[in-house]
Amino acid sequence: MGEPITKERLHKYIFIRREVENHLERLTRMKNQALIPARRDGDGSQHTPGASDRMADAIIKRLAYEDKTSAAINEKLDEMDRVRGAIYCLDDPMEREVLRLRYIDGIGYRHMPWKDVARRLYGDDDESQMQAVYRVHGRARRLQDARLPGRHGVRQ
Repeated sequence: MGEPITKERLHKYIFIRREVENHLERLTRMKNQALIPARRDGDGSQHTPGASDRMADAIIKRLAYEDKTSAAINEKLDEMDRVRGAIYCLDDPMEREVLRLRYIDGIGYRHMPWKDVARRLYGDDDESQMQAVYRVHGRARRLQDARLPGRHGVRQ
């Protein structure tokens, strides 16, 4: 059995994921800046600074940024792994799918809307399918809450 997750941790997953994606995009931009030669505007002198100075500065900036942020990013990646692991440890495939669709597969900073979850699972989003999605979600959340230390599966 995996580590239990709270609704707050599920809710924060999408924001953590987006933060990590932004970090990786920034690193990619920093790496590309070190590879692209700078545009040279002639000042009339014979000597022009080499691209290697700019490249060295870009590499130093990137390495400093990686050193400064790597521990925090690794912690966030570990939290994402724990949340996904807790979801994938659920016995019922429908419970896993509802939690995955709602909290893991959102776009940008938005969780997948309940209507989209119902459409993906049942092919329709009428009231009966929406109620079925809510029931499966509630059952999965109660199971996760029951696994929390100090909790005895009591509904709140």
